Amino acid sequence: MIVALWGGKINSRLDGIMSPFGLVQRTDDAARCVLLVEDDALVRMVTAEELRAAGLTVIEAASAAEAYEAIVAGLAVDVVFTDVRTEGDLDGYEFARRLRSEHPRLPVIITSGHMDGAVAGLVAPFLAKPYRIEMVLQLIQAQLAADGGP
Repeated sequence: MIVALWGGKINSRLDGIMSPFGLVQRTDDAARCVLLVEDDALVRMVTAEELRAAGLTVIEAASAAEAYEAIVAGLAVDVVFTDVRTEGDLDGYEFARRLRSEHPRLPVIITSGHMDGAVAGLVAPFLAKPYRIEMVLQLIQAQLAADGGP
């Protein structure tokens, strides 16, 4: 009412959905499945929540070894987003290399808070931490489009 008295108006339309971390744009890749590999439980939880808020299906793994075993067992995903440094014998870089060799059409994106990007980028696209969820979504959309996805 006060705004109207002074001749103003308020537009409350949102082109996305609100999450605890801000406005997240919905993707056109709804129902696409992301395998998220991150050993830091808090980072994994927040990233998974944001990807789900954008309309993606997310399967979480705490290690590259766990994720690799799931893929070998037949888990079908559309894209993999993996940290370089995870618990166990298999790191994200080797995980990405194996996926590229065994599943060449499966898009993989590597992330790290360390300077692993110089070598990681040779195997798969690299996103430095800390990242904004919009950057993750853009990379996922680009990888899906490059693979012939929507």
